[in-house]
Amino acid sequence: MYIGRFAPTPSGPLHFGSIITALASYLDAKQNNGQWKVRIDDIDSPRIVEGAESLILKNLESLGLFWDDKISRQSENIQEYKNILEMLKGKNLTYNCNCSRKQIALSNQSDLNEPIYNNHCRGMQHPLSNKSAIRLIADYKSMQFIDRTQGPQSTDINNSAGDFIIKRSDQLYAYQLAVVIDDQLQSVTNIVRGTDLLSSTIKQYYINNLLNFPEKTYMHIPIATINNRKLSKGNGDKVNNNNFSLVLIEGLKFLKQKIEKNIEDASPREILKYAVKNWDTIPLQQIKDIELNPNQRVIADNAHT
Repeated sequence: MYIGRFAPTPSGPLHFGSIITALASYLDAKQNNGQWKVRIDDIDSPRIVEGAESLILKNLESLGLFWDDKISRQSENIQEYKNILEMLKGKNLTYNCNCSRKQIALSNQSDLNEPIYNNHCRGMQHPLSNKSAIRLIADYKSMQFIDRTQGPQSTDINNSAGDFIIKRSDQLYAYQLAVVIDDQLQSVTNIVRGTDLLSSTIKQYYINNLLNFPEKTYMHIPIATINNRKLSKGNGDKVNNNNFSLVLIEGLKFLKQKIEKNIEDASPREILKYAVKNWDTIPLQQIKDIELNPNQRVIADNAHT
């Protein structure tokens, strides 16, 4: 059975970029007669904003994006992360790393945005401290998977990222490890998200295989940008609480979906019913990330800052 999910971080209200992801993942799940689940990614506690979770859930409901099953939260899965980490340690697949970001940047020879770690601490047997990170040894020669919109993906994980962090130096579990375990706990089969996370997928794919979890199907959709920066809570539009139908229509337009005139003024429920029936992923294979006009707000809202 198809099981999809939407996993926002409660660091602020929904913005247009996150709505696009929620909408695409919902439509893909429902057209495939699947379930659409919601998980609150609240493990990165310094980023959490009080009241953001309830606001996000309220906005999803107002958009007609009702989830299946109970809400899941990363904060409920800490013991599972600990168990998996201890298992990986027991197999000698991890090590403690004392390298700072500055040291990694100075030793980096890559032109990529994300520095390639040179595995400096592998084999040094640093004792565990409250200032050290824990890295996973990444020894697969190559990783390959087919993305439904981006096509074949192949990389040598050592050349693309090196050994990567699964528990941070601030003692929080890293997103790469947590999200794989979260998806397994929710029985997720299909992951729909933005192309900005494509580079993370190869790491998660690696962990997923390492843990012998069932293989996932991925689809990375174009993201909205303003001034060549990803649309985010601090860079772009927020939800117009007065016209959720407009929000959905604008989202469908961004996703290059077929829209008939008589549906533009319909209720969110009617728009979603129409959109599920007409959901088409082929246009998503033909477009790249979309630059929005910074002088023209997609959906205005003065209620949030």
